[in-house]
Amino acid sequence: MKKRIKGLLAFLLALCLTACSGGDAFVDEPVLEVGGQEIMKSEYMVYLYTTSQSFVAAAGEDVWSMDFDGQTADELVEERTISTLQSVIAAKEYAQANGIALTAEEKEQARLAAEQFVSNVPAEDLAKMGVDAEKLAPLMEGSYLYTLVYQAIASECEVDQTEMDAYYQENQVQLEKDYTMLILQSILLDNMETAEEVAQKAQNGEDFAELFQAYDIEPDAENGGEVTMYQRDLQATTGLSEEMETGDVAGPLQVGDGWLVLKAADKKMPTKEEVKELAENMYTSEVQAAYTEARFAEMMKPQMVKKYPDVWETLEKFH
Repeated sequence: MKKRIKGLLAFLLALCLTACSGGDAFVDEPVLEVGGQEIMKSEYMVYLYTTSQSFVAAAGEDVWSMDFDGQTADELVEERTISTLQSVIAAKEYAQANGIALTAEEKEQARLAAEQFVSNVPAEDLAKMGVDAEKLAPLMEGSYLYTLVYQAIASECEVDQTEMDAYYQENQVQLEKDYTMLILQSILLDNMETAEEVAQKAQNGEDFAELFQAYDIEPDAENGGEVTMYQRDLQATTGLSEEMETGDVAGPLQVGDGWLVLKAADKKMPTKEEVKELAENMYTSEVQAAYTEARFAEMMKPQMVKKYPDVWETLEKFH
């Protein structure tokens, strides 16, 4: 009897997924050709999804109505998706020519990453991609291989010490500010009116810990709502334009669906040695990135891109 019930539930779930996807089963077929290699619909849709998500993360849901120098967001996402596929193909060819391959451990990491990806993506979007963890694993391996190739090419690039020292001298003051670590007390609220009331009480000197216990929507939060954050990350996350000093209260600040009131309990500035190391690492990354991107552009240049119109025009979007 239990088997019959489980079978019926599986059948109903299959019907639901079919209905949610418009009633058509996913057909995996070539959607374009890159450098003589056919790209299947499932692979393209995975990359389209991740590119779409990166655009939303950078500019918010309004990104789809924005103009990018005469291009729509959808046009730019399509362009970036194809470019990413080109770079992955170029990386595979470079790896084959230079004896670069994933270890068994790296393949296992790719498999686990595929499982995590599938578990975090809405079923509706997975249906558009037509993938499960098993089908996604080779694509994850391709991404891991791209990283190895990127690192190998970057290591060829030599960094000029004089130019790196000049970069440090030019940026040390800003880096010191950006990477000052703040210890913040926080109170999370679910509406602006209460957040304004709490911010005013904090500004008036009322005990912040007591306000946390009285108003925070998660009063059992770990560390009593205390967080540590670099000054630059705080400004990027909350939109604060002013640097916070010890004792300062900020808010209410809208973060997602909630509102935050913050108090800087303490701050720790980086040492000169730490700032110098930061500057050197950042400069090295910038120089190597420019070098590596140029090398990839050279490898991708001979690749011809050909779309298959009959399939291309049926592709769905992720917004």
